[in-house]
Amino acid sequence: AEYRRLRADDATATELLSYSDEDLLYALGATTRVDQRTVLTLAGLVLFGKTLVLRRHLPMIRVDYIRVEGRDWVPDPELRYQAVEKLGPLVLIIPSLVSQVMEDIPKAFTLAEDGIHRKDVPLVPRNVIREAIVNAVMHRNYHRHSPVQIIRYANRIEIRNAGYSLK
Repeated sequence: AEYRRLRADDATATELLSYSDEDLLYALGATTRVDQRTVLTLAGLVLFGKTLVLRRHLPMIRVDYIRVEGRDWVPDPELRYQAVEKLGPLVLIIPSLVSQVMEDIPKAFTLAEDGIHRKDVPLVPRNVIREAIVNAVMHRNYHRHSPVQIIRYANRIEIRNAGYSLK
């Protein structure tokens, strides 16, 4: 349902969204057919699976968002870091992660030439953060049991994934 909601305004998805749930999942590669049975693919589980099922079968296929106060990894053992674990279907956690990271991005402000209200503008555009997060989860190695890490330092963001991109 969330996938359908997210794609509702996309004119290129009209035909796809007219499919039944079973046909939609098959068209997206979330299911396949084996011996005349419909079975879930790994992509289907990771994109659309329930959190309970993911926690049971793929507990390390998660994203950890880690906030480090300074510019170095844990310079003071008393002030370690804050971490948020995100485990759930990617169709839900990617937008959540993007919003969470964007809240931490410093913002500048602009004033329209003829306006009196300021507009806050993040120093890193939202589409850049979204693309980096999507690339990290899509190009990770799902055979390795290690989470994707998004580490926000005072002066940078590092994104680490299990494995490496083949592209």
